Amino acid sequence: IRNKLKNSKILYNLYFYIFSFILKIIGIFIKTDDNLILFVVYGGRRYDDSPKVFYEYIKKEEKYSNYKCVWAFENPDKFNLPEKEKIKIDTIKYYIVALKAKYWITNSSITRGLKFKKKNTKYVIFQHGTIGIKKLGNNLSSNNKSFKIKKQDPVDMFIIQGKKEKPIVERDLGMNNVVYELGLPRNDELYNINKKIVEEKRKILNIPENKKVILYAPTYREFYKDSKLNTYVKMPFDIEMMRNQLSDDFVLLVTAHYEVSKMLNIPENDSFVINVFNYPYINDLLIASDILISDYSSVVFDYAILERPILCYGYDYDLYMKERGTYTDLNELFYDGVIKEQKKLIEIIKNMDYNKEKAHVKKIKEDFLLNIENSVENAAKIILE
Repeated sequence: IRNKLKNSKILYNLYFYIFSFILKIIGIFIKTDDNLILFVVYGGRRYDDSPKVFYEYIKKEEKYSNYKCVWAFENPDKFNLPEKEKIKIDTIKYYIVALKAKYWITNSSITRGLKFKKKNTKYVIFQHGTIGIKKLGNNLSSNNKSFKIKKQDPVDMFIIQGKKEKPIVERDLGMNNVVYELGLPRNDELYNINKKIVEEKRKILNIPENKKVILYAPTYREFYKDSKLNTYVKMPFDIEMMRNQLSDDFVLLVTAHYEVSKMLNIPENDSFVINVFNYPYINDLLIASDILISDYSSVVFDYAILERPILCYGYDYDLYMKERGTYTDLNELFYDGVIKEQKKLIEIIKNMDYNKEKAHVKKIKEDFLLNIENSVENAAKIILE
C-alpha cells in the first residue's frame, strides 16, 4: 500500500487530503501531554540513529526522568524495549499518540506523508546523513522518480553536522530559520574509537582476526524498482574476481541505504562476503571496517570521522548524474575520484597508499564536518530545556 501511494499521484492526493482532515479534527479533542515524546526512525523500521542515542541519554539522566517516551515500529515485537514504550506505526493508536505528544523526534519523518501537527507540538528532525553529495528536494528535476511529499507540517528543529549543509537545507528543503548546527548524536561515539572498541565490533560481526575489512555501503537508486515498486540494488561486482584477488587479506561486508528494500546477488554462507544488510547499527559496521566503498551516499562523511580510506565506486555514474545529480564534484572530493571499473577498484585496494588515503579523508572531515563530539547533551538541553 505504501509503495502504491508513493507512486500514484491520484491515490496519494486522496490519502493526503482525507486523512489529514480527519486527524486535524480528532486533534481538536486530544490534549497535549507536555512530557510525552514520540520517536520514529526510518519510518518505524529500526531502533537506531541519533534518536536512539538521544532517547538512551535522557533515560539515564535524572533531570529528564519525568519524560515519557514512546517508539513507533512496523514490528514492535522485534525490539527489546519496555512494552509501554512501543506501538505499531500506521495504527489508530499511533496517530493518537502523535497528536498527544509534545515532542516528535525522528531522523526522517513522523507525518506519514500527511499534515496534522498541532501548533504546540515540537517537531525535531536529526538529519540521517550529511547533505552535500546527492541532490535533494527543490534541486531535483521535475522528472525525478523520488517520492515528493505535499506541503509538510512545519519542522521546529532540523539538526545537522555539516559545515556546508545549512544553505542547501534552507534552499532545497525549505527549512528556513530552523536549522541547528549541533552535530548528530549517533556520531558522538565515532570521535572516541580505540583498538579495543574495534575488536569488540569485529567479534560481534564474526570477522576473522587475520582479515582486514572492506565495507560496501551504496545509496539507493529511485530509478531501480521491481514489479511491487520496491527499491532495490544489485551487487555490482564480479564476486569471484574479487574473491580471487582480495580474499587472502580481506572480507567484504555488504549493506545499503535504508530506502533499499532488497539487495540482489549477495552470496549466502560465504567466507569472503558477509551479508550485513539487515544488521541494525551502521556505526558498528563503520567502526569494524578498514576501508569503505560507497558511491553517492552521505555515509562517506560519517566514515570520514574515523579518518580511514574511502573509495567511490560509481559504476553507474553517468546514469546517476542524468537521473539525479550531485552537489559536489566527486572526482575532486575523493582521492581516487570516481572509480567506474571493478578491475581498477581492486587494483587500488591491493596497491593502496594507506597513509595518503587517510590524509585525504582527514581533509574531507575538516572541510565538511563541524567536529562536535558531544552533540547529544547539547541537543537535549536545547530541545527539552
